[in-house]
Amino acid sequence: MRKDFADSFSLSFHPTLIPFYTLLFVFVLPIFQVQALGMSMHISLIIIASLSTIILPMASMYFLKRKGVISSFKMPIKEERTIPYLYTIVYYAITAFMLQRIEIIPIIIPIIFAIPAIIIAIITALNAFIKVSAHAAGMGGLNAMLILVQYHYHIDLWIPIIISLVLSLIVILSRKYLKAHSWLELIIGYFLSIIITMAVGLSLI
Repeated sequence: MRKDFADSFSLSFHPTLIPFYTLLFVFVLPIFQVQALGMSMHISLIIIASLSTIILPMASMYFLKRKGVISSFKMPIKEERTIPYLYTIVYYAITAFMLQRIEIIPIIIPIIFAIPAIIIAIITALNAFIKVSAHAAGMGGLNAMLILVQYHYHIDLWIPIIISLVLSLIVILSRKYLKAHSWLELIIGYFLSIIITMAVGLSLI
């Protein structure tokens, strides 16, 4: 595997992007409650999601780097990850809470942001002992979310699920190739995320 290939996959499937990708995918599915929102609401939700779950976390990381709290955006030292993770938890939790309060929005949409907040919170707690891979966790959450949507809405998503599994494997191999994580850190991140997503999703959807 080439380093530039591994870097491109790590960047393209950065954990902060996964919920946004999931939201876009849900918008194209034949789910009546989602399609009934209309295009204008879809665009509004995309703007809200991009601001609160991509731009704000990235801006916070830039600020923390300027202040010397983190040494680089890759945060190679596990102790550096706590504060950025806490920022991200707050952004995701507020987004999920705000969306959940809007009655016309189906539950699947706030769940897309609530589950990552829970996963990141658990990873942050584990961070005192082991540098769990957030990339692997993000991909595990994506895989589990697709399975949840297929199960709850009775939509055939086997092709997207298989594609997401292949992408997950590539991302995990990329992180290992870049020596960002050990196999244990990657495996814990991936399966922990699947378990949390399935448990929370099945209880809320």
